[in-house]
Amino acid sequence: MNKGTKIRTILVIATCLNTALLSTDFAQFHNQTLDLIYRILSVALNFVIVACATYFNNDYTEEACIGTGITRQLKAEKKEDYIGDYFFATDDPQAESEELEEEGLENE
Repeated sequence: MNKGTKIRTILVIATCLNTALLSTDFAQFHNQTLDLIYRILSVALNFVIVACATYFNNDYTEEACIGTGITRQLKAEKKEDYIGDYFFATDDPQAESEELEEEGLENE
């Protein structure tokens, strides 16, 4: 697993534990203002952490890591300033441009 996956997983587990404490009223400060602030922050952080864990790819297995690498390569090959071999793209924009130059067809 990569570092991001580990961090997001730990944060989600901590958020779940915090939500359990929040729902059982175990975590109280015996001050209404502090309790309200704690509840609001807990709900907001819960939303943000779960959204991040859902949005970003979490590679729990070796196969998932390979899939992420392939996806990153596919995305890189779509960029105009990509430098490197084209493994997945059907058209190499640079090669096509060079072929047109050789044939003298680019400016027509």
